[in-house]
Amino acid sequence: MDETDTGPIDEDVLRSIRTRLTSDDRFERVALEPDSSRIRTVVGRYDRSLTPESVRRARLDIRWYVGGDFSVHYVEERSNGERWECRWDRHPKPVGREHFHPPPDAGDAVATAFPTDYRDLLAVVTAYVAERFETLWSESGGSGGDYRNNS
Repeated sequence: MDETDTGPIDEDVLRSIRTRLTSDDRFERVALEPDSSRIRTVVGRYDRSLTPESVRRARLDIRWYVGGDFSVHYVEERSNGERWECRWDRHPKPVGREHFHPPPDAGDAVATAFPTDYRDLLAVVTAYVAERFETLWSESGGSGGDYRNNS
């Protein structure tokens, strides 16, 4: 997805998203990338204690465009070197402007509907990820951190 299809990056919304994720205890690091002078993406790295040892790292990569198009990509890097990922998108695509690329490989898009406000969309995404963490802990036979806490 590039800016010719979606319009320019909405730096104000990305800064607001960064502020919101920074205040969420589930994230150990939130950054504007490549840097605050030329923002392209907000990257939120989940706290390592929220996932079992089979997951090395989990993160959200978020892009928001003027006009409301977006891409929110959840990426889980596994200890065995594999990735588990999915993506929520709003941009022109034959399957429909709003679509979801399902796990485990963010494969073929499926048409769906999303909230228009970034705060509501983040609530949908973080709830989905919390359910994923719950599944991971259940599969590992353990119990994890407070992956639903968003204080």
